[in-house]
Amino acid sequence: MILSDRASKQRFPRGTRPPGRFVALCWCFLPMTSPLWAGETPAPLSADYLQTVRTFADNVLQHGRDVYGPRHTPLFVDGINVDTHEPPVWHLAPDYARAWNMPTQWIMSNLACQQVLFRVFDALTTLTGEAGYRQAAIDAFRYHFEHLQYRDGLLAWGGHAMIDAATEQPVGECLRNWRMGTPITPFWDIGVEHELKHHYPHYDLMWRTDPEATRRFIEGFWSAHVLRWDVLDFNRHGLYGRDKGCPWDRAYVGGTVHFEGGGLSLMDAGVELMYAAVELSRFTGDARPLAWAKRLAQRYADARDPKTGLGPDVYSHYRNGRLAAQFDGEMSERVSETKITSIYGIRYGYAAVCQLKLAEMLWPAGDEFLHHATADLTAFARHAFDPADGRWWFMLTDGTRLESADVKRAGPLPSAHIRKRSVGPFHFWGYVLAYKLTGDASMWKMARRIGQLLDLGDIGQAGGKDSALRLTTTARGAYTIFALLDLFEATGKLEYLALARRLGDNALAAEFDRGFFVPGKSYVMSSFDTVTPLALLYIEAASREPPVKLPLFLGNQSHFMCPDETGERAEMQTVFGVQRKYSPDGGF
Repeated sequence: MILSDRASKQRFPRGTRPPGRFVALCWCFLPMTSPLWAGETPAPLSADYLQTVRTFADNVLQHGRDVYGPRHTPLFVDGINVDTHEPPVWHLAPDYARAWNMPTQWIMSNLACQQVLFRVFDALTTLTGEAGYRQAAIDAFRYHFEHLQYRDGLLAWGGHAMIDAATEQPVGECLRNWRMGTPITPFWDIGVEHELKHHYPHYDLMWRTDPEATRRFIEGFWSAHVLRWDVLDFNRHGLYGRDKGCPWDRAYVGGTVHFEGGGLSLMDAGVELMYAAVELSRFTGDARPLAWAKRLAQRYADARDPKTGLGPDVYSHYRNGRLAAQFDGEMSERVSETKITSIYGIRYGYAAVCQLKLAEMLWPAGDEFLHHATADLTAFARHAFDPADGRWWFMLTDGTRLESADVKRAGPLPSAHIRKRSVGPFHFWGYVLAYKLTGDASMWKMARRIGQLLDLGDIGQAGGKDSALRLTTTARGAYTIFALLDLFEATGKLEYLALARRLGDNALAAEFDRGFFVPGKSYVMSSFDTVTPLALLYIEAASREPPVKLPLFLGNQSHFMCPDETGERAEMQTVFGVQRKYSPDGGF
């Protein structure tokens, strides 16, 4: 067992919740009896989160279905215009459409960018007993499995692929000449690339829908992305049609990392592979997928600097000469993707939270994931955090701090990228989870400082003593809500639930508009995969006595990238970031 004696003395046994505190009964008396509001205006009672999310879900069921093609299907579009109820449309440049044999515009239906929505549907059925919500997600999964699953088990979804609801054709990004900026005709029939990065499919519901199809997907997922099994060289992009049977009996050698690989071994894609394999082992009892997940996690651990413990976002090089050419002298020998601490901002945020959630789910069989994540967070706090301004240094894994002036010429790493980075909700959540699972006071110390920087007030000493939370905060981040709920679960202290409700109220006031959730009231496009409604349901579940268990959430962030009508790569935010134009009199 990897856990230390200190880690084994956590406040509550892992996998359990704190003792009942009569949350539902005493909530209305909390503002008058708790000292946490000293000097603050007491928080008003929260709105009815459950009813609000039901309204949202009912509107999605009414207006978000696929009614655009030759037949109506149980699929969903990715969002809607809250004014017109029109679906989001992706426009592709005509020369790309011709080369890739795709329509010039697509009605966006990306199953991977609906996995938070499906968790909302699943959670609503759990909390209300109404089966129709969960069934809607199951029906969409089943339709994909029966009509749209590729022969190798993969689905047309993720960071570069989706279904055009008007034609049911797989569409998305294919090959292009990056130097010339021109499209290249694909050499495989489906013509798109497979990628999952912090999409985190709802595997529990997939398995409930069709176990065999889910198994085929997970095995096809690994087969499409792993290029060499002996050293686990893998690429974040996978090609369809590479299925060569069950992958789990391949030979593994391991060895040194920092090798020249066939693609970018990005950690956000890596933890997606880990999560998929962990779930397959959990469903089937087959230990082989879990063994491969742990081998992959170890690859990233092996890439750490032996002195500082800092690690990169990748463990293999991919065309590293381009990066080295930006630097001269000694620096050119020291700079590579495997020698920069989290060059893409993945390892100490999304990836740490995912590994900690896997450890929590598997306890005690997931100790390796816990050990890797806490070792990362410890090194990051020790070497990269600047207590003077509360930001992270941009640095090499050996501890060398980099500045914009170190970039000598143009290349893949813009000089503007080399700067200190602000703390964010995933950093807060990661250190909270690490404390929850280990009881390590150093993890609490970092969570406490980050919480202050996020305008949450003071979470107090380890365990929650002497807290002074800011109940008048204007913060509203959904991921911060999940962190606060983990604090509540770890300590049993109602003030963290109260603060989560404050953030929930703020989010509801700012984001709920015309029956949908939007980034702000000036926006017209609602992405159905927004995390806020799920966070509100988690607050509802935590407030019940006893608390209610909801679907596993690992920190999804919907992502899609592809050339648009200009021929330049764009992200899905360009479609959902449309704002209303105001008239001179102040109206819309």
